[in-house]
Amino acid sequence: MVTMALAIVAVLAASAAWGAAAPGNMNGLYTIANPAGQGVEFNSEYATRLGAEFFDVYSMPIESHYAQVYWTMMDPVPLDPAIVARFANKTMAIVGYEVDQVFRTPDGDKSVPLYWAYNHHYEAYLVGANSKLQQVTGNAMDNMGRNHGATTFWAPAPSLRNPDGTPDVQYFSEGNGGEFRKSLHGYPQGFAQLVYSPSHFNLQPMQIDTRNRDYDGPGYKAWTLPAESLAPQGASYSGLLECPCTTRIVKKWNTTYATTASGTCATAVASLDECVQAIASLATKPSSATQISNFSLPTGCLMAAEPDGSIAAVFNTRVTPVDCGASGKVIGHTVSLVNLTVLLDSTVQGGAVQITITGPNGVWFGVGFNAQAMADQPYTIIVDGAGNVTERKLGDHDSGVQLSPRQVTVVSNTVAGPVRTVVLRRAFKGISPSHYTFDPSVGTIPFINAYGSTPTLSFHKARTAASLSMASTGGNTCVCNMGTHGTINGLPFEHTCASEPTGDLLQQKNPTCFIQTYVGGQLCCKHGTILLDADQPVDNRTMQYNLKFRFWFQEYTRAAPPKPASHQDLQRFYFQTEAYASEYDIVQCPASTSRQDCVQEISARFQVHQMTGCKATDPTCYGRDVNLIYAGGHCHAPACISLELYNQDTGELLCRQLPVLGTGQAEQFDEVGYFSGIPPCLWGSSAEGLEPPMLLHWNTNLLSIKRNNNTVGHYGDMASWQMRGVFV
Repeated sequence: MVTMALAIVAVLAASAAWGAAAPGNMNGLYTIANPAGQGVEFNSEYATRLGAEFFDVYSMPIESHYAQVYWTMMDPVPLDPAIVARFANKTMAIVGYEVDQVFRTPDGDKSVPLYWAYNHHYEAYLVGANSKLQQVTGNAMDNMGRNHGATTFWAPAPSLRNPDGTPDVQYFSEGNGGEFRKSLHGYPQGFAQLVYSPSHFNLQPMQIDTRNRDYDGPGYKAWTLPAESLAPQGASYSGLLECPCTTRIVKKWNTTYATTASGTCATAVASLDECVQAIASLATKPSSATQISNFSLPTGCLMAAEPDGSIAAVFNTRVTPVDCGASGKVIGHTVSLVNLTVLLDSTVQGGAVQITITGPNGVWFGVGFNAQAMADQPYTIIVDGAGNVTERKLGDHDSGVQLSPRQVTVVSNTVAGPVRTVVLRRAFKGISPSHYTFDPSVGTIPFINAYGSTPTLSFHKARTAASLSMASTGGNTCVCNMGTHGTINGLPFEHTCASEPTGDLLQQKNPTCFIQTYVGGQLCCKHGTILLDADQPVDNRTMQYNLKFRFWFQEYTRAAPPKPASHQDLQRFYFQTEAYASEYDIVQCPASTSRQDCVQEISARFQVHQMTGCKATDPTCYGRDVNLIYAGGHCHAPACISLELYNQDTGELLCRQLPVLGTGQAEQFDEVGYFSGIPPCLWGSSAEGLEPPMLLHWNTNLLSIKRNNNTVGHYGDMASWQMRGVFV
C-alpha cells in the first residue's frame, strides 16, 4: 500500500528564485515542426542560443484526492525581490519558458508523472507592479481562449500606460496541456513577450488527480473509474483525464420558449398543443386554448393576459405579415426557488416597474436580474429574514456591494405563515450603471434567485438560474421556440458550435454541441469535482505538489531612432478548429471499420483578423497584416494524429503539428499513452535555422484540419491554435 507521506514529501511554500545564464534547459532539448533544413540546426537551448538568464517560480501547493479536479485561480506568488528590484520601472523580455509539475523535496525537485497528475491545461500570468488581474466574462473568442473557453476568465485591469509602452501583464498558454513539458515555448532572436516592472506570478491550472493510491510501481495502473469512462480495459492512460460526467453530476434540459412584443419569431411554435405547453412553461397553465386562422394577427403562438389575470393561448395557423405588438403594459410571472412577478407599465411617465417577490420567511432570499450566474455580477434585490429590502451589485461568487441610495420603494411587506411577500416599485431606468434598467420591449428577462439558511445575507442554501417571460396585457405577445437548453449542476450549458463554413461540429452532430448528448468534457470538470460515481467512495489520502515555471529573459532596450527596440512584442493569436465549443467528442468508429481507417476529421475556416482579437477601435492593429512567428496546436493524447493550418487562398501548408506519443523508454517526460510534446512551428532568421516569418494579410482565408484516431471514443478533445506574432 502506498503511504501518502511519499507523495506529500516536504512540500515547500510557493516561491521564486533566479540565476544567471547557464547552459542546459530545465526540461532538456526541444524540437520544432518546421526546421529550415539549410545546414543550420535550430538550437533550443535558451542560454547558448540567446544568452538568456532565467528565474524559477513555483505555484502554491496543489492538494487533491484521487479523481479530484483542481481548476481555479491560485493566490499570486511574489517574484524574487532581486528580480523585482532589477526590473522596477523597466521592461523585461521573456524569450521563452519551461514548465513541469514537481514534488519539492530536500533532495531537489522530483517530476510528477502525468499518470499521477494530469495537466489538462494552465493559464499563467506575469503581472506588473502597476496592474492586477480581474475576472470578466465573454464568449470563447472574445476571451481569445483564456480559461479554455470558459465564459468567466481573468484579464488585466486597466492601468496607466508605462513609459516603454509595453504590457503590464503577460499571458502564457502555449502548448499548455499534457504536452506542456516537452513542447517548446520559446521565440527567435529579437522577439519576446514584454512585461513592464514584473512583480508577481498568477496561475490558473486545471489538474486531474489520476494516481492509484494502492499502486506505486512504474507506469499507469487503472483504479476506480466511473461508468461513463471511455478508457478501454488495459489502457495506458486514465479515463478520468477526459472528464466523464458521473452520477454526481445533475444534468437537466428542456426546450425553452420566450415571448416577444416586437418583430416575429425566428423559430415558430408548431402547434396549439405546443403553444399550450410553451405558455405553461413560461407563466402558468392557460385558462383557454383556441386555434384560429386570422390574417390580422401574427402567425403562430400568441399569449394574451385576460382582464381577470389569467393567460389565454391562441394559435394562429394563418401565415401573415403582422408583427408582434404590445399594449403599453407587459407582465411576467414565474415560480422558481422564489416566486417573481414583474409588471412594466409604459403608460406612466418614465415607466413604472412593480416587482413582487415571494420567498421563505425568517431567512434571506433574493433575485438578480439579467443574469444566469453570480459571475454576471447582476443588480440584485435582497430581502432579509426580518423583511428589510436592500439592493446590491453582486460580485463573482461574493456578496458584492450594497447600492445606495436604494431605488425601490416598498409598497407592501406581508407574512402569511412560512411565506413572506414584498411588493416594490421603481422607475424603468436605473439610477446608476449598477442598477438594472428595465426595457418593456425585452420579451425574456433571465435572472438568478436564491435563499439562505440565516436571516442575514450569507452563503446560499439553494440557488438556480431561471427566466421571466413578459406578456402583453392587451396586445399581441408572441411565444417563440428558443431551442433546447439546460444546466449542468445548476450552471447553464453554453456550448456554441459554429455552423459551416466556420466549423463542422454542428453538421457532424457532434455530441458536445447538445446537452442531451453531452456525457463528458470540461463542463463536468469544475473545480473540486470528484470524477467518481455517487456510489464510489472517495479515498481520504491526498497528494500535494507544485507546478514549476522557468522563465528565460533578456534585458529590453526601447527604440532610439534610427536604432529599433531590442525586441518586438509578440501578440497572441488564437482560433479553435472546434469553433466555438472549446472542446469536442472523438466519436468511436463503427466496429466494422479497419483500424487504419478509424480517423475522425474536423475542420474550420476563418480569416486572419478573426484570430487577432483586435477591435475596430484599435489603430495599432486593426486592418494590419501579421507576421506569424510561433504556432502551437493544442490537442489531447492519445488520439490526436495531426493538426494542420493552411492558407486557403493559396493552398500553402503553413504549419503541421505531429504530436510525439510517449514510449516509456526515456528517463522522464515519456509516459506511455501520453504526449511527451507537440513540436510547434517557429519562424525567424536563417542564422538560427528557421524559415522566415510567415506574412499573412488581414483578410487571408485560413483552413484548419484536425485528425484523430477514433478506434476508441474520447470526450473533451481540443484542436485550438495558440500562436504568437507581430502586426506589420
